[in-house]
Amino acid sequence: MGPIQIFLLGFEDFRATGDIADELTALSDAGTIRIIDARFLLRETAAEVVVVRISDLGDSEREDLRAAAGALIGLGGGAVLGGEAGAATGMTLGADAALDVDEIGLSEAEIGELAEELEVGDALLLLVIETVWAAGLANALREAGVVFAQQDYLSPKGLVALGAVLGLDVALDT
Repeated sequence: MGPIQIFLLGFEDFRATGDIADELTALSDAGTIRIIDARFLLRETAAEVVVVRISDLGDSEREDLRAAAGALIGLGGGAVLGGEAGAATGMTLGADAALDVDEIGLSEAEIGELAEELEVGDALLLLVIETVWAAGLANALREAGVVFAQQDYLSPKGLVALGAVLGLDVALDT
C-alpha cells in the first residue's frame, strides 16, 4: 500500500472545464494514483446539490484496504493491545467496517452537512487517493529502518510566502 493523501478543495463560483477530472483519470489510468474515494459537490440552486462519486476500488478492495489500515492502527495501539494482538483486532474491525459502509470517506450525513455550507455556484471536492508511485519508495524506507516523522507539501504559493517571511527576517536583522 502506498501513502494515502486526503484533500478537501473548495471552489467559489465553480466553472466546469473537465481538466481536473481528465487529470485524475489520466493519473489513475497510468497507475500513478488510485482513487480511493472522490466526492464532488456542486450547489446548483438553493434547493439542489449535485453529488458525483468515483472510486477505483471494488468492494473486495475496499474491504482489504480497511483491513490493512485497521491492522496498522491496531499495531500502533500499544497501550491497549499493541503488537500482533492489536494488529489482528484492528484488521478484523477494519474489515467489518468496510462491510457496514459504502465509502472510505465521510458518511452521507457528513456530506449533507458540508453541502449545506455551499453557496449557489460553489463546489467542493473531497479526494482520497493512494499515491501508488510512492509505494516502492515507502517500502524501501521502511526496510531501511527509517522512522517516519512528518510529511508536508511545499507549493509555489508556499515558496512565495517563505520568501516574504525570510525577507522580513533579513530586514529585521539589518
